[in-house]
Amino acid sequence: MQAGTVLDGRYKLVERIGAGGFGQVWEAYDPKVDRWVAVKVLTADGSPDGSRQVARFAREAAVAGGLSHPSIVTVHDFGSTVHDDRQVAYLVMELIDGDPLSTVLQDGPLGRAEALDIAYCVADALAAAHDAGLVHRDIKPANIVVLDDESAASTAKVVDFGITKSSEPKHDITTTGVLIGTPAYMAPEAFSGELDHRSDLYALGCVLHEALTGAPPFTGATLWNLAHQHATQPPPDLRALRPDVYPELEDLVARLLAKNPDDRPQDADQARTALNEIGERYYGRHAPRRGKDYNTDVTLSREEARHGATVPLRQNARSTCPDCAGDPRRQDNGWCSLCRGTGLVPKRVQEHQVRFPAGLREGQCVRLRGLGERGTNGGENGDLYVTVHIVH
Repeated sequence: MQAGTVLDGRYKLVERIGAGGFGQVWEAYDPKVDRWVAVKVLTADGSPDGSRQVARFAREAAVAGGLSHPSIVTVHDFGSTVHDDRQVAYLVMELIDGDPLSTVLQDGPLGRAEALDIAYCVADALAAAHDAGLVHRDIKPANIVVLDDESAASTAKVVDFGITKSSEPKHDITTTGVLIGTPAYMAPEAFSGELDHRSDLYALGCVLHEALTGAPPFTGATLWNLAHQHATQPPPDLRALRPDVYPELEDLVARLLAKNPDDRPQDADQARTALNEIGERYYGRHAPRRGKDYNTDVTLSREEARHGATVPLRQNARSTCPDCAGDPRRQDNGWCSLCRGTGLVPKRVQEHQVRFPAGLREGQCVRLRGLGERGTNGGENGDLYVTVHIVH
């Protein structure tokens, strides 16, 4: 696949935004309804595994397409077509402006308020899925997208319902002898295939532990190690790793990570209620939220890059061009006089005196903490990521 490809005579692939064992994810434009979407593309290879992947795609469309919830990704369409003489399956979803929690956590553990907020959204999504008779079976940071839009109805969305276990046989793809899920986040009972909705709550406990500490509770090097740890070892003491964690939150994580499903919260609604009560107790109705990160560029001389310098930095936050949003051809052909074909227009401008360290290289990205968007309700500010360009 490449930019410009049109799937099924409808979906124009614009930019690849993700890839994995399943295939690729593209930002795409759907002219039929004038909408930007995310298209997950799988090229079938005719193998049994490829056939199972196509079945997962169809299943995800059927399962997630039947759920309508602000914390669950919306599925718009599913289909298959022939491209370059190969059968291609595709899944069309809402285009989410955000990053997987797994990417966010690369910068370190989250603040307590943000971790609570994200966990609440996941519990809320699970409550809706479980009420519909569905068990997700693969709750993990990579399947939780943290949204950039502070005005959105949710802080995060759960994605990838492709291996969901359903009470309806037509929606269940359980395969005897095949391990389904991600071992670092699997409940003890899931390793033997005897799982239910409480297994998702165990996975939520693993995710919440990682959000607060930077690592999941169990990190065995092999599948056997992980299975043994989940089944027999107590999780690490949360407050020993993160002393500022509230006692009530430590207790909830411990209950979510109980070995016996009967000792966990018995449904996602109980977990959601507990998370909400902790948030209310410590933050009131409006929990602190971290501001957005921004990206910009700076031009330095060779001497400034070599020895370091304090320079005035104009921070230009940008948003999608309103003229190009409805007609991507204007951007593709450089017709737009507003954005000059970039697809982005200035949103606001600030100026800072910034001290850059010595030894910078062309193209290096520098993270400036706290120079992004202002946080709300006492939340921390976002960061500014500056790409360095050196003038010779």
